[in-house]
Amino acid sequence: LKEVDSISLVQSRRHLENAYNNFFKSVSGKRKGGKLGFPRFKKKKNGGSYSTQNIAGNVRILDNEHIKLPKLGIIKFSQKLNKKDGIIKSATISKTPTGKYYCSILFEQEIEEIQKIELNENSKVIGLDMSLSNFFVDSNGNSPVYTRRYKKVEKKLKRLNHILSRKKKDSNRSKKLRKSINRINEKIQNQRNDFCHKLSTQLVKENDVIVVESLNLKAMSQCLKLGKSVMDLGYSQFINQLQYKCDWYGKHLIRADKWFASSKICHNCGFKYKDLTLSDRKWVCPNCGTKINRDENAAINLKQLGIGYVHKCTLSQSVTTAMKCVDYDKQ
Repeated sequence: LKEVDSISLVQSRRHLENAYNNFFKSVSGKRKGGKLGFPRFKKKKNGGSYSTQNIAGNVRILDNEHIKLPKLGIIKFSQKLNKKDGIIKSATISKTPTGKYYCSILFEQEIEEIQKIELNENSKVIGLDMSLSNFFVDSNGNSPVYTRRYKKVEKKLKRLNHILSRKKKDSNRSKKLRKSINRINEKIQNQRNDFCHKLSTQLVKENDVIVVESLNLKAMSQCLKLGKSVMDLGYSQFINQLQYKCDWYGKHLIRADKWFASSKICHNCGFKYKDLTLSDRKWVCPNCGTKINRDENAAINLKQLGIGYVHKCTLSQSVTTAMKCVDYDKQ
């Protein structure tokens, strides 16, 4: 207990209390979302994290390369930090399975609310349909250059895990081998994060309205024997990045209803083909005879949904402007 500061001990007790409360609420059905298990004890050797609050300036950034933390003193960090305007509220120190330490700092500052851009007939709208092979297919028929990162090293990880299972537990060789496995997994995670960040930023900057599907990816990974493919995709992380980056840049993100039959509706005539199965990647519309690619058709239907949203916003803006003109004439 003497190794860490007293504030972090209080924070740990609060975290434990929250974990118990969430568990009991989950069991009784008062908490939304999936069921939570009983709080588990986390061993010190497995890493983890701890939090501490800034009281009387015990957490402060000295310059672009040094930070002062309670009980640890002055620590040098590698990534240069641009000093933020605001009050430091807390700091969370975490350790990754590869032995790297990170410090996450929470600032409190006043920021101006970003207004959503006004939509008009010239606004750029794009629809995105998820694809397990191409990440997504947009309404123009284009897809990003996507690589299945976990699939490329799956055999190597399987071989290393098999060797690890034959090592003596907690021996030096087993620790060294486990660190090598963690380093490979960390590289996969970093590559996935880099890909999603660059792609989401490009889409948000180039388009005004982005329309995506509302998908239950967890259920897809469990019931369709696509667990590895869905998890390796990282599509949920990509959608979350689109959401907060649209808020940053004032753009619009629309999530289509989960019952919206984007794949079964012909984008040309609007006919709904109810007999379409998941294995049918290409089909011909019985009504108009249009040859349809399943993913591209879904993306076009999502785009048309976004165009309807733009027309609705444009109409409401014109009505508001007309009401203001009438009030001005009365005055």
